[in-house]
Amino acid sequence: MDHAPRHEAYPWDLPVEEPNHRYLLDYTYEELVRLIQHWRLKETNAQLIFKAIQRQGITSTDAFDRTQISRRALARLSAHSAPPLQVFHKVESFASEDGSVKYLYHLSGGGQVESVYMPFENRATYCISSQMGCALGCTFCATGAMGFQRHLTPGEMVGQVLHMRRMHPGPGGQSARINVVFMGMGEPLHNLNNLLCAFQILTHPQGLVLSQKDIAVSTSGLVPKIELLGEQPTRPRLMVSIAATTDSARSAIMPVNRAYPLERLMQSLEKFPLQKGERIMLSYVLIAGVNDHIDDAKRLAAMSLRFPSLVNIIPMNAHAASPGMKEPTESNIQTFYQALLDAGSFATVRRSRGRDVAAACGQLITPSRS
Repeated sequence: MDHAPRHEAYPWDLPVEEPNHRYLLDYTYEELVRLIQHWRLKETNAQLIFKAIQRQGITSTDAFDRTQISRRALARLSAHSAPPLQVFHKVESFASEDGSVKYLYHLSGGGQVESVYMPFENRATYCISSQMGCALGCTFCATGAMGFQRHLTPGEMVGQVLHMRRMHPGPGGQSARINVVFMGMGEPLHNLNNLLCAFQILTHPQGLVLSQKDIAVSTSGLVPKIELLGEQPTRPRLMVSIAATTDSARSAIMPVNRAYPLERLMQSLEKFPLQKGERIMLSYVLIAGVNDHIDDAKRLAAMSLRFPSLVNIIPMNAHAASPGMKEPTESNIQTFYQALLDAGSFATVRRSRGRDVAAACGQLITPSRS
């Protein structure tokens, strides 16, 4: 039972109006099979259509191989969903000197979101958005300054992955190993149902077949949704943003703490069902003069030792929506990191990519709804 105080109406608890249309990309494989069966067409059409979209990257029904998929199925699809596959009507890109690329997606359903492609030696990481804006209002994150505008559909999330995969093929045209992190714009667990649909699509054996171990979802601490995520038979890995080690400090920069204080959050993480070798990733945005003291490191270490975890120290990236908040010095970063190690934590320092194009952690923001 949730005993969190309810003295105010929290924006993430308010009803959300869902889009009144569905893209073809919104359908899980099982939903597509049921749709094809409802039309009294052969089930093989569903398999061929799903593979064409997810593996071949088909973006228009005109590009389907008509020798395999029946003309009747294609006609029904075109009439059923308009536009059938084009979840974005325009895409802009901003290349960073470090090889990262920020993409600005203009959504066919209205509005814009940003996501980031980050290349590494043997893999690529796609930082994906799950919402337009965010209802959580964390003060160190530029997206929070937008307020909440709407959830993204499963297809709008999957579409970001498919687009980056087309734009960044691996050697010889083959796809490199992909890590997908739902750590872009929005609070993913606020949009849990659509997130789980996107996860099913991305991991389905008829599609991209991404490993569930290669997909992670970040939350600022919506405890009931963390518990629901833990009940799923298959799920992405869990990342939790902590950012402060006392309730007073955390509530000041992360309003979600007023509803679900640190001890309530820690208890839910202690109970979260983990697979063999799995760790919960604790993201700690390090802010100069706010949460970078040795006592903070000791308290954070004590939290991290309550369950299998990895602490990711993320030096804050300044942005226009964070006046008064300063980035930590390299000396402070290393001192904090060493204090965690000395206290027994398993920890790393995560260096943000794409700072020169405002693509680093906490810097994603779009100016308008159109």
